[in-house]
Formats: sequence, structure tokens, C-alpha cells
Amino acid sequence: MKKIFIILFSTLIVLSCKENKNNVTKKIEEKKPQNVNDEALKLVKDFYDNSSGDTLLIVNSDSLYTYHFFKNINEGHQLLFSDKGKLNSLGDTLLSILSGARQYGLIPSDYHAEKIAELVAGFFNKKDNSYNISAVAEAEVLFLDGCLKFGAHLNKGRLNPDTLMSEWRPQKLDSNWTQYLKYGIETKNLRKAFDSLEPKHAGYHFLKKALVNYIKENDHINWDSISFTSVKDTLKLKEALKQRLMNTGDYNDSLKINDSLKLAKALKSFQKKLNLEPDGKLGKYTKQALGMSKEMLIRQMEMALERWRWEPSKYPERYAIVNIPSAEINVWERDKKKKIDTLVLNSRVVVGKPEKQTPILRSKINYMLIYPYWNVPYSIAWKEILPMVKRDTNYIHEKNFEVINYKGEVVTDLGKLNWKKYNKDYLPVRFRQRIGTENSLGICKFNFNSKYGVYLHDTNSKKYFKTFYRWQSHGCIRLEQFVQLARFLIRDDTLKIPYDTLNAYFLREQQQKINLRKPLPIYIRYFTASADSNLNLKLYLDIYRKDEQMARLLYNRSRKSGTLPKK
Repeated sequence: MKKIFIILFSTLIVLSCKENKNNVTKKIEEKKPQNVNDEALKLVKDFYDNSSGDTLLIVNSDSLYTYHFFKNINEGHQLLFSDKGKLNSLGDTLLSILSGARQYGLIPSDYHAEKIAELVAGFFNKKDNSYNISAVAEAEVLFLDGCLKFGAHLNKGRLNPDTLMSEWRPQKLDSNWTQYLKYGIETKNLRKAFDSLEPKHAGYHFLKKALVNYIKENDHINWDSISFTSVKDTLKLKEALKQRLMNTGDYNDSLKINDSLKLAKALKSFQKKLNLEPDGKLGKYTKQALGMSKEMLIRQMEMALERWRWEPSKYPERYAIVNIPSAEINVWERDKKKKIDTLVLNSRVVVGKPEKQTPILRSKINYMLIYPYWNVPYSIAWKEILPMVKRDTNYIHEKNFEVINYKGEVVTDLGKLNWKKYNKDYLPVRFRQRIGTENSLGICKFNFNSKYGVYLHDTNSKKYFKTFYRWQSHGCIRLEQFVQLARFLIRDDTLKIPYDTLNAYFLREQQQKINLRKPLPIYIRYFTASADSNLNLKLYLDIYRKDEQMARLLYNRSRKSGTLPKK
């Protein structure tokens, strides 16, 4: 494939505004059905002849960004999706797929679904018994663009994972993606072709099916978001909350208890669905969850499917995934006989606060450090520790800190330091917490390379593992079952480091570095929706509001190009 350029969305808008004689297609009519195909093909050829180079085709203000790949599917010698002024079986199938794009977590208007349906409806004019050649030709090129774009989006998604910019990135697609589509067209089995381009991960397919079920089950039920800032009247708010919880099937009015208890019970039911603390109270995060309408929840599932498309096509034989919204880590290992990934470790973790977010990244755990020092990051040093030290220098001893000067030496006489002059812009020392069970990193640190300076570690503060609200760290990941992970990491090296030796290391307060024979790939991800093999749906709070941002970008773009799905 020749080198393809990357087109950012803003650039595409500029290109689509260039003057082009195809911007408005004149209506051409034909009375005889046997002449429709030939006349429509002539107009299609005119479209191609007047394209903006070989990368962009503009027809009636529709910018067809996949034009470069048209020749891979059809050289323009025949109409693919209609015959003699009527949709053929292939056209019927493709229109059905594009119109039902939400079943894939995509947006129909991105693939000209409504526009094509309008054109198809106008193929034949019963009043004057004539065929609209312009509509047939335009539908043909929109079909082809929609087919290619749909396949591309299924394969690798619509956004750049790093920048969240809307991009057309054909160089990132599977190298034979157009061949799948061409084969699907030739064999009249487009659904199978699209299936071939989707991610192969089981988690993606479980969630996709669960999304379809969710849309069907709630088709005749709707609920809006509840704004706790705009509704001041307590009675009105209580009634709105009750109605909302009735719509979602959480409020049981038949219970023989008072209204307050019914509402608390309903809130607990609702909280469990979003994996929140089921305390029956209107806390901060419960209010955020109640601020989501049905449409927003569906979009949240769509964003999770989008994120699956960014994942590598195949994971390593052993790997760990930290999911931020669920605040847990799963370690997987491939069962070579069954050829499936099996879960070998599941543990709660504590991840970054919304204002101190854990970054999304991919790396490898390459060594363990037992009884690590904690070198305090500069931001924590001046924001949190320095103010406490200025009040009372005994804070340093109480928290088991050491003060390190610019030479890397431990300062023994803290009274000689002029703490009053130290601030954000002038802090000539750094803080280091001594090793031991009271160290903030706990007993063991699992190191992986990262430009963000985050890592996985034990902690001396275990209380957060018992709560649902485990978004409490400064960005690093605190691990509950650190012993189990450590044992798994040395499993293939137990001749050199037996489990008994590892246990002894944990009991002896002495720093010990263990380089791993097999580094463990680790993925830190952000999935707010998942489903298991039984299609049981799990939803998590969009704690960092990343899905909200993504959905706004994607749906605002679609609003400019067509009609959005109905709420």
C-alpha cells in the first residue's frame, strides 16, 4: 500500500470547503430501467474525474475520505449496490448494517445511513414514471465510502488514543482490510467481512452483545439525568429521584415500608448496578451517577467498545491489566491447550484521585524492590510535606522521613536548615521515607518504565481496599494482593528464589532487588463498561470523565454530518 497521509478532522473540514463542481449534483432522469445502470456509471465516473486528487472525493458537500481505496473494491465498471434503479440484496444488507451501526457501538450518520436511505427512496418517481440517475450514482459512492469507513472504524476506532483527535488513519489498519471487504462484497456476505475486521478479544464481543441486549430491554423505558444543582425544592427533587429509580427498575412501590426507606432501598439497588458503595445515601459519586441519562449510559458502553479497538490485536502469553474505573488488577495467562486466557490473579487496587489521575499506559514490570525507599515527588514535597515541616520539624521523624541535600547526603542536623525560606520555587532539599512497614510504598514495589513516574506497590494504608471508593492515590497504583503477584512473578525462577526465600525477604527489613527472569507486560486502561460470558453487564462510574469527553467529541462531529440517534 502506498504511503497514506494522516488527515485531522479540522484539516478535512478545510479540504471539504474547496470549490468542486461535484458539490451540487444536477438531477438526471431516465425512463427506461435497462438504461439506468449505464447512465449512473457515467455519472459515477464524472464524480471520480472531478475528485480532489486521489485522496478526497466531494459529492453534494459530503466529503468521502476513503476515496483512495475505492479502486481496491471496485474499478467503477459496475454498480455494486443497486441494479436498474432498485437496491440489490447487497445494498439492502449494507443499508441495514449502516443504519444499525449502534449495535456495534458506532453512529449511523458517520456512514451516510440516513442520506443513503433518502436517496434510495428517491430512485424512482411514480408521478412521471422515471428513475433519478443522480440519486442512484450518489448512493453508490456513499455506499462505498460508508462501507470502507465502517470497516476501518470497526478495525481500529475513530480517535487517536493519545490525543483524542478525530483522525482518518488508514496506515494503522490491518494491512488486508480492504481485501476482507472486497471478498464480502463478491460473496455477498458483508456481515462476515465486518466481523473479520473487529477486535478478536472476548471482552469486546461480550460487551457488544450486552449493549444490544441493553438497548432492546430498555427500548420503551427512558430516564433523564437528575440535576442536583438546578432543583432546589426538596419535595420536587425527591419525586424526580423516585421517578428516575422507578424507570430503572430500582424503586419498589409495593414494599410495606415508609417512603424514606423505600427510597434508601432503591438507591442501594441503583448503587450496586454502578458498583458504588450501597449505602442508600446521596453522596458525591451517587449524584454523579444519577446525572446520567439512558442515552449517556449507552454512550458509555459505546466508548468502552471504542477503547477495545485501540487494544493490540493479540495480548502476550502473560499480562496484567489495571482498570482504573473498577480499581482492580487482573493477571492473565494463556492456556496453551485450551487456547484461551485464564485469570490467575484478581486484586483490588487504589488508583489516582480525579485531580491526580493514574495515566493510561503500556509497559513491563521488570523488577521487584522489597522494602523500597519512597523518594517523595517534588509536587508532594512542596504542597503537602513542606507546610507540615514548617509547623513542626518533628513531622519528619514522626513520618520516618530523611532529608537529602543537593549532594545526595542525608542531613543529620535539621536545625541548620532555614525552612521558612523554602517554598515551591526554592526547595534545595528532597524528602525520602525510610524502608519499613510504615513506608508509604509498603513492603514491595513493582517497577515498570514510564515517563509518568508511576508504579505498582504495596501500601502501609490498607483501609481503602475495604471501600468502593478506591480513587485515592497521587497517581501510583496501590496493590492489595502484592504477595500473590510477587509469587507469580518469580514462579519460573523458583530454583534461584524459592517461595520460602521470598517470604524471608518480606519478613526481614532489608532492601532486596529481584530482577525478573520474565518481565510481565502491564496495561493500565480505562473501561467503564464490561460484560462476562453470560452477558452480565458491569458499569462503573466515569470517575475521570474521560468517556464523557470522548462521547462529546464523537457525537458533536456526527451532529455536523447528520442526524444523531434518538435519545
